[in-house]
Amino acid sequence: MKYTHFDDIEPSNKTDFIMLYFAACRSLRELESAIRRTNGGKLSCRQAWLLRRIQRKLSQMAAFWKNIL
Repeated sequence: MKYTHFDDIEPSNKTDFIMLYFAACRSLRELESAIRRTNGGKLSCRQAWLLRRIQRKLSQMAAFWKNIL
């Protein structure tokens, strides 16, 4: 998977941070469900740690965004 560098992303007036936050959370939940389905209902410690880390970063971004307003 190739990621776009932060500085190369153009601003968009069509998106809202709240909408993006909840969309990311839904995608994260779907990813967790897909991993659980392939692993017989369980996550490895590493997989759980990585998913929690992504969720924590989303929470930190939301907290930062709220401070800007």
